[in-house]
Amino acid sequence: MIIQKKTPTVLVCPLDWGMGHATRCLPVIHSLLQNGCRVIVAADGKPFDFLYEELSERVEFVRFEGNPIQYPKGGLMLVKLAMQVPGFFLSILKEHKKLEELIIETEASVVISDNRFGLWNRKVRTVFITHQLNVQIPFPLKFFQPLSRWVVRKFAESYHFCWVPDTPLGPGLSGELSHVKPPKNVRYVGILSRFGLIAESEFENPLPKDFPDSFYFAILSGPEPQRSVLETLLTKQFLDCGLPVVMALGAPGQEVYERQNNLLKISHLGSNQFGWLLKNARLIICRSGYSSLMDMSVFGKKALLIPTPGQTEQEYLAQKLHSVGMALYVRQDELILDNQLHLAEKCTGIPSESNQQLLQLAVEELLVDH
Repeated sequence: MIIQKKTPTVLVCPLDWGMGHATRCLPVIHSLLQNGCRVIVAADGKPFDFLYEELSERVEFVRFEGNPIQYPKGGLMLVKLAMQVPGFFLSILKEHKKLEELIIETEASVVISDNRFGLWNRKVRTVFITHQLNVQIPFPLKFFQPLSRWVVRKFAESYHFCWVPDTPLGPGLSGELSHVKPPKNVRYVGILSRFGLIAESEFENPLPKDFPDSFYFAILSGPEPQRSVLETLLTKQFLDCGLPVVMALGAPGQEVYERQNNLLKISHLGSNQFGWLLKNARLIICRSGYSSLMDMSVFGKKALLIPTPGQTEQEYLAQKLHSVGMALYVRQDELILDNQLHLAEKCTGIPSESNQQLLQLAVEELLVDH
C-alpha cells in the first residue's frame, strides 16, 4: 500500500508596515508553490491588497489584522514613537493568540512570518523573516542597543528558523543589521526580489507614447503621513524643474492615473510594469527601505535615497550605501532636486547579488518530512 504524503499547508504572514514586507514574500511564495505547497496568505491592509492582485488565482487569502505603527509629523518624533511601544508588544500577544485559531481553521503545518514577532508556535514549523537582528536605536537612546539586540534575538530564537534576506558573508546589503552575532537558527536566503522571477521579455511599458524616453522614477512607500509628505515635496520640485518623472504612489486598490506636463502619477503598477520602469529609469528616487534596495540591486540601479524620518534602519542603510558611493543619501527636510539628482547620477549603483539557490535550500530544509 502506497501512503501518499499530505500537501503541506503554509501560512505566509507579512507585516503591515509598508509594502516591502509583502513584495519580498513573492519569491518565498513562488518557491513554496514550486515545492507543491498549499499557500494561504494571512495579511491585512496594503499587503493584503497587493498580494491578492498578484496571486489571487494561485493562493488562498484570510484577513489577519496587525498593528501598523504611526510615523507622526512635526517634532517630538522620538517621544511619539516611544509611546507606541506598549501597543506594539500588546499586538504581539494578540497575534500570537490569533495564530492558534488560524492554525486550527486552516490546518496549517508551517507558518512563515515576515517580521511579525508573535507568530511562533511549537505545534507547527515556524519561520521568522527579518533583516533587522540588530535594530538601530536612535542616538539619544543608544545605550539600549544591547538590550534591543537581546530582545530581537530571543524572539527570533522562538521560531524554528530565522531567514535573513541577504548573503551569508558580511557586510552584504544589510551590513550590521543582520551580520552581528546572528542566532544559530539563522539561514541566509539571498536577496528576495519579485523582479528576479520575471523574464525581461515579460516586462510591460506603461507609459504614454509621447512620454520622454529618459525619465526619473519616484517610488512612494511606507506609512502615512510621511508617504504623503514626500509625495507633496517631490511633486512640487519636479514641476518646478520640469524634468520628466513617473511617480508610483504605492496605493494598490486605488485608481489614480494623472498627468501634468511631464509628471505622471500612477496609483499602483503590476510587477511587470513596475519592473520595466525600474529597469529603464535613469535614476530611482525612493525611501531606503530594505526591500526597495533589494529590488534595485536586481538591476544595479543608481538611486537618490530619502529615509523615512524616524526610521533608523532606513537612515543606516542610506548612509551605508552613500559612504561607499553606491547611492546618494538625503534627509527629507534637505531635499533640493536641482542639485541632488545630478550628484546621485554620479554614483556607482547598488550591485547585484544572484543567489536564488539559497532560498530553495531553506525551503527544502523547512519542508523536510512534510
